[in-house]
Formats: sequence, structure tokens, C-alpha cells
Amino acid sequence: MIARHILLAGLAVALAGCGGGSIQKEASAPQQRLVRVDWYGYQCFRIKSSLGISIVTNPFSPGSTEFSQPKNLSPEIVLITTENDNANNVDMVESTPQIIRSSVGIGECNAGGVRFLGVPVFKTPNTQDISGMNVIYRWSMDGLKFCFLGELDRIPPQSDLDQIGSVDVLFMPVTGTQLTSPQRQQLIQQLHPRIVVPMGSLADMSRFASGYSSVYHLNGPAALLSRDALPAVQTVLLFRAP
Repeated sequence: MIARHILLAGLAVALAGCGGGSIQKEASAPQQRLVRVDWYGYQCFRIKSSLGISIVTNPFSPGSTEFSQPKNLSPEIVLITTENDNANNVDMVESTPQIIRSSVGIGECNAGGVRFLGVPVFKTPNTQDISGMNVIYRWSMDGLKFCFLGELDRIPPQSDLDQIGSVDVLFMPVTGTQLTSPQRQQLIQQLHPRIVVPMGSLADMSRFASGYSSVYHLNGPAALLSRDALPAVQTVLLFRAP
């Protein structure tokens, strides 16, 4: 399968075809490093570096979401933010990846040559019960700073937000979370992403994107991102259903 490349408004993306395609326009510089992001439904993405290191996020169990199970996923790393059926189905992948989850995900760790920061957020901060914990993950890949919020349901303390810092690509939950619209906007203002990726149900993702003036609608469930081609204006990247 050959992805079709375009360059629009400073955002380099590749549209995933179903039966192949032709190159329409190459990325602006052949040497630039590209990260491929594939969406498989809900909060399950594969983020793959230019060196071939791939990360799968929050693999979901059959029947726990509106989406069908993806096949032939063989990542090096799996990130699990919370122990719910819609986020912790490691049987989805066919390889033997390094799995970062629960208390193992807290703090800094290295996996596949990628350094991750895991910031825990608890539903009941006073008790800090692991069963009610969601881990925010931040990492860098090919010069891009990613932040995956998972099933975040509250604004983290300012000290945690300062630790995460500014990011380039923010995966924002819009389904199955108690975050209000003002809280989402507060997080976006704090983390300053250039690209916001809503994740959840198709209806909720579309509803979230409707509040933004700069929205890029992909023609497929995949995109190529480059540090050299980040949009000048904060942009919502809306994936098409897998």
C-alpha cells in the first residue's frame, strides 16, 4: 500500500488508502523525519517513528467500544493508562511488547530507546487507589513531543502540568470522561499543543472539532506528522473511521 502525501497549511499528513494510491506530492524535505499515526478506534492508536519503533495506546476489548478489533498489530511498546476493558486488552497485539501500565508507568522509564514520563492522576486523590488511577504519558519521537491523556477525568495539579510542559501533539479524551469543555480548554491552554487529536466515539470527536476554526479532516485513519511541518495555527486533526 502506498500512502498519498499532501502538504496543507503547514501540516504534513498521509491519507491511508484501501487498495493503494499514487504519490501526489512529496513532503517538503526528503530528509525530514516522519511519525506515522494510525487510529484503530476509541483511544487505540499506533504511533510509529521513522526508525520503525511503534507504540500502541489503550488497546480495547471486543465489545467495549463501537469499533472492531484491529488485526496484525506487532508494536514494540504498549501504553495502558487505566485498567478498564476499553484500554487494557494486551491480547489485541500479536507481538511480545514491553507493556507500560499501572504503577510501572509512573515516573520516567525507557522502552525501545524512547524515554517516557508517566504522571498518575487519581479519581480519589486522598486515597490514591490504583484501581482508580489514570496515567498521563509524555514522550518525544523524531523531534515531536507527544502527550497522551488517556481516560483523564480531572485537571491535574499545576506541578504535574509543569512537569509535562508544552507539547506538540495532544491526544485529548472526549468520550467516557468527566472533563468538561472548559476543563479541556484549560488543559489545551496549559500544554500549548500545535495539534490536538480528539479520541473517543465518532460523534463526540466530531462535536469536539466543531468548536475549532482550524480542523483538518483526514480521508483515512492514518497521518504522517513532521516537526518541520507543524501547523502555525493550533489545529484539530480528525481521523476518519477505521
